[in-house]
Amino acid sequence: MIIRQANYKDISRLAEIFDLYRQFYGQRSDIQGAETFLQNRMEHMQSIIFIAETKENDSFAGFTQLYPVFSSISMQRSYILNDLYVREEFRKKGIAKLLIGEAKKFTLSNLGKGLELSTAADNQQARSLYEKEGFVKESEFLTYFWKAVL
Repeated sequence: MIIRQANYKDISRLAEIFDLYRQFYGQRSDIQGAETFLQNRMEHMQSIIFIAETKENDSFAGFTQLYPVFSSISMQRSYILNDLYVREEFRKKGIAKLLIGEAKKFTLSNLGKGLELSTAADNQQARSLYEKEGFVKESEFLTYFWKAVL
């Protein structure tokens, strides 16, 4: 398994697994929309995507996407680990752990303050992995979200 940062050449294959990720969360399939979204993130340098690529057939087993954010208080950059997905046939093989490890290395090498993520309260499997990887449940700050009516 090779973990590497995605580039423009990867967009069409990445769009396929990104679409599966979105379907996992109840969204309808939209490969073209996924491709456009990913291309825009890369063009505008708005996200960093790492892929887990199989050596055998160069397919993508999983990916993670980071979004940079800044803290005014600490005057440092952090990253939001917004997306983490491993294809069903590759699960329970340590790929999510490898992707998180690459995200951590990237954060450290870019002098980031840390990684932030969120997951569903009932996603016990993901929560267990995150805690094993050193993520700590935030208790100091509450998170609020304003939803624009579209």
